[in-house]
Amino acid sequence: MSLTTRQILALQSFSGVGKKSILKVGNYTSYFIDTDELIEILSKCSVKKKSPNESGKVPITRKELERALDKADQTIELAESNCVGIISYYEPEFPNILKNVMTKDGKREDPPVVLFYKGDLSALKEPAIAVIGTRKCTPTAEKAGSYLASEFAKRGFCIVSGLALGCDTIGHKEALKAGGRTIAFLAHGLDTVYPPENTELAEDIVINGGLLLSEYEIGTRVSPYNLVARDRLQAGLALATLVIQTGIQGGTMHAAQNCANSGKPLFVVKYRDQQTNSAEITQGNHMLVNKFGASYISGTDNLDEIANRILNGIGSKPAISSAVRQNSLFD
Repeated sequence: MSLTTRQILALQSFSGVGKKSILKVGNYTSYFIDTDELIEILSKCSVKKKSPNESGKVPITRKELERALDKADQTIELAESNCVGIISYYEPEFPNILKNVMTKDGKREDPPVVLFYKGDLSALKEPAIAVIGTRKCTPTAEKAGSYLASEFAKRGFCIVSGLALGCDTIGHKEALKAGGRTIAFLAHGLDTVYPPENTELAEDIVINGGLLLSEYEIGTRVSPYNLVARDRLQAGLALATLVIQTGIQGGTMHAAQNCANSGKPLFVVKYRDQQTNSAEITQGNHMLVNKFGASYISGTDNLDEIANRILNGIGSKPAISSAVRQNSLFD
């Protein structure tokens, strides 16, 4: 192992030292390094902190690093006191799929370097599909989301979402009803739950072998920036993403575009009910097909075949609908 969780937390505390710099240092060596070696590698990799007067960057001193390591110890202790675990980029438990997370535009890598968690880490080993969508979905969309999330959970997929109201909640709950596992990415410290209405659901996820994950340490409050940042992780952890219902604007589009630009299968629900299909709140579904190459999915599709294609890494254009029934499940 290269950098430890303690060392990564310490480096994160310096203004001007971001993930790219941390990974540059961590990738410099494949073995455990002590404080003196870390100072030396920081110099060799030209990793510096912002100067106090914002005039540029200056080297990190040994004394400053020691103070940062002490602060990291406090962060770890606070997490433990809240029954929160921590895994970091160079630990064997850290999922490789998250090391390949990209920015929304797919132009640069943007993996998390530290994850705080509650629950069973073995959930990370299961194949996952992200189930996402608007917070205020229509009754028809709720029906579609419930059916698809349940069916994918029954086929062995861990359902990944963001614990938001609406489509996220449907995905998590249907996974649990089907006897499957589910993972929620949160945009704040794990000492709280946002939205508070889903506190019981968060507890149920953990009790039933699932996982709560966050990039943010204890005490961090939710913010618009954090919500957008966590959207990339939902798509990043999943082999494919399913959008139940979304307008053109909103957080769902961040995760969906991240999936599309990462080359993973992206599915959006298509409704035969014309009122739902043409509603403003569904227009994002169509835009993702027309602009980002997503594939429609409906209640008449062969989900066994779709599931197999996802597991085998075959793209998002399955074209494998079974014979259409007289009445769609999503009418």
